[in-house]
Amino acid sequence: MKKVILIYNPASGQRRERRERQMARIVELYRASGLEVEASATTHAGSAIEQTQAAVAAGFDTVIACGGDGTLNEALNGLVLSSSNAALGVVPLGSGNLLATDLRLPSDPFAAAQKLLRYKPRQIHPGVITSHDGTGPRQRYFVVAAGVGSDAELMYRTAVQAKERYGRNAYFLEMIRMALRGRYPMFQVEWEDGSGGRHNAQVALVMAIRARKFPGLLRFVNLDSALTRNDYRLVLFRTNKVRHFLNYFGSVASGLNWRVRQIELVHSQWFRCSALSHDVRIRTQADGELLGMLPVEANIAPQTVTLLMPE
Repeated sequence: MKKVILIYNPASGQRRERRERQMARIVELYRASGLEVEASATTHAGSAIEQTQAAVAAGFDTVIACGGDGTLNEALNGLVLSSSNAALGVVPLGSGNLLATDLRLPSDPFAAAQKLLRYKPRQIHPGVITSHDGTGPRQRYFVVAAGVGSDAELMYRTAVQAKERYGRNAYFLEMIRMALRGRYPMFQVEWEDGSGGRHNAQVALVMAIRARKFPGLLRFVNLDSALTRNDYRLVLFRTNKVRHFLNYFGSVASGLNWRVRQIELVHSQWFRCSALSHDVRIRTQADGELLGMLPVEANIAPQTVTLLMPE
């Protein structure tokens, strides 16, 4: 790490008025550590992709995404599209911060920036998901998790204002509202197991997990997943009944992990989802960023990305 660009979202998370002061402190810290550093604010949705590509072209060897998982995801996609070996780091400034949690970074941005100085670059294979947004296929790389069905619907329905006020708890509030509405639409999922065998099922939700650790109410979750594994931990909800969703949430949130018969967990490098009816719109998300509708297909990307990780 010698030449660092800090790409930050001036509008993500809570307490926006503190953002510039936080960034100024981190810039000062890195300069005092002998690094060449520049801070660059995002300007619109997708701008971190372009800023990352421009930084790589300008010779920056490290890109640190300062924001939530959305800012991180854009920086990741900028690096993959640039075919760059530049390292990617994250400073948590958003409402989700799932990757920062998995990388054992503190929630305080300045403390996280300090800890990153001791992290080492490590190559991992990101996930890649192809969805449809009405104009054709849309491909997106991701590292933490992707969701198809009610998980993505939750992201869609959680208002920006609620996230700014309540942080990640806004998702749990919306989850309760969705639970009161009743059942969710089913769709078809096909996946490949570790031996190459194909399987299929009808589900209301597929979650493709890469991260090992989760924040807040989900801190006891253990799904046998990891960024360094070259596969997904698929969580398949073979049910659209709310009581089964709540039962499984209680199982993993408590850390007791009792078996819920309608929920299946498998390891897979590939899965595909398709609608059972043309009249039903089912959403997709990756790293908390809403993508398109079904059909959708996901793989482990052949390309690698260099991530700053603890030893």
